[in-house]
Amino acid sequence: MATNVKLKLRTKELTQSIRDTASRRMYEAVEVVKVAQLETLSGDRSGRTYKVPGTNRTYTASRPGQPPAQATGGLRQSLQTSVSGKGRTITGKSGTKLPYGKMLDDGTLKIAPRPWLMPSLLRALPKLREIFKRSWL
Repeated sequence: MATNVKLKLRTKELTQSIRDTASRRMYEAVEVVKVAQLETLSGDRSGRTYKVPGTNRTYTASRPGQPPAQATGGLRQSLQTSVSGKGRTITGKSGTKLPYGKMLDDGTLKIAPRPWLMPSLLRALPKLREIFKRSWL
């Protein structure tokens, strides 16, 4: 008696399943990075004390090398995430469109760097590794 085995390769369904999983993971990953950015931009700093313009409040600025301090919270409130896909590539972004976000991170001729992007990514890295190490099927 002969045994027949019928195999059906479902590459389209499998490829779509992997793309869907990758998209869900990227959405999860950018949210993890955004939470890390919010944490990095929070907390006490050890620079000089200034008055918040237009108010009677004061805040303590950051020292060079520390993440930026919160004077008004504008940088934190401007954080956005996005995920886009083109072809076989899925891209996730978390950050701000405010020009001073990058200026604070890199520094300028007049302001020493107040890094917050890379420290945030490093803070998020263990969770990002966990997200992308899960089974893909």
